[in-house]
Amino acid sequence: MFKKLREYDFRKFDIGMLIATIILGAAGAYLLRVIPGVKNPESVYLKQLLGVFFGVFLAIFVAMFDYHFVAKFFIPLYFINLVFLLMVKFTKFGMGVYGTKRWLGIENVFSFQPSELTKVIMIIVMAKMFDLLKERLHKFSTLIIVGVIMGIPTFLVLIQTDLSTAIVLFGSFVVMVFASGYSMKIIAIVVAIAAPCSYGLFWYILQPNNLLIEYQIMRPDQQKRILSVLNPDAAEYSDLLYQQENAVEAMSSGGLMGKTLTGDTGIRGTAYVPVVESDFIFTGIGEEFGFLGSAIVIILFTFIVFRIMLIARRATDIMGKVIATGAAAILMFQTFINIGVVSMILPNTGIPLPFVSNGLSSVIGCYSMLGLVLNIAINTEKKQVSEISLF
Repeated sequence: MFKKLREYDFRKFDIGMLIATIILGAAGAYLLRVIPGVKNPESVYLKQLLGVFFGVFLAIFVAMFDYHFVAKFFIPLYFINLVFLLMVKFTKFGMGVYGTKRWLGIENVFSFQPSELTKVIMIIVMAKMFDLLKERLHKFSTLIIVGVIMGIPTFLVLIQTDLSTAIVLFGSFVVMVFASGYSMKIIAIVVAIAAPCSYGLFWYILQPNNLLIEYQIMRPDQQKRILSVLNPDAAEYSDLLYQQENAVEAMSSGGLMGKTLTGDTGIRGTAYVPVVESDFIFTGIGEEFGFLGSAIVIILFTFIVFRIMLIARRATDIMGKVIATGAAAILMFQTFINIGVVSMILPNTGIPLPFVSNGLSSVIGCYSMLGLVLNIAINTEKKQVSEISLF
């Protein structure tokens, strides 16, 4: 479980990456206190700040666990995850808001979002599977096996309906397949088939009364959100663009330095942006900290992902490489989707900004992944490593 401390190389403990996440968490907590529209801002601020402190402690604690030991429990972790996802959709403990059903808990007592746990568990499961099947990474059947294992929880997340998280899970899976050292010949064949199929699926999604909507895999309003971004001037979609248009206007009002730094006490555009404390918190970053603050936040995320990829490159085995790469992919895709939605580049879909958005499930999930990555960085145990280079 725990290794002897002398077996870890603590000189490789990435304190800079940990500090970057603390800065992001502190900025998010501050915004929850000052931006309008947050219910009980003082309480939410303190809860989020405590969540960040607990998350940092959790990351350091998890970093002391050998990831090889954690990966031994991939089977029970996988099935526990499936049970939670099934309970969200098919039991009275599943809780919904804004037309989605993504939380598990008891009303007014506690709740958490299992899909955040899914991200952490699935990078562990995939890493272990690729390690077990490392002698079969030239076979197409191996891709089918790991694809089915990843596809089941991804589908359960999709029918919640949580399209954005399903996309993040799928994107991370693709990156982990590449990082595992899988046969490039098979990957090329799959890409050649998948590219036109993906285009066809996208075309089908836009068709009225398609089977995805009929079987409630996709909601009609999700289809309209995609159409609204493709046709922003159409009057029939004006209501759907309300949140994003107000978010863009609020961010632009922050100017170069932001209203906090310039001492502007005027009306805040974030007051007219629903869910600004969570999925649209980047709006608050733009308005309160301006273009410079927004750029710094993006630079911090880039730094974190880059540092994780360096750790993946130096990992001593396939499992460590896949876990670190999967964590980097999840943070990268999730950040891109969140900021892309807020800036109106992508269709409106709810997903938190890692380390920043309100929500303890997201904060704890992100710091758990970070802890695994930190353990990979300091772990000196030599195992078989994939020959593929990440750079």
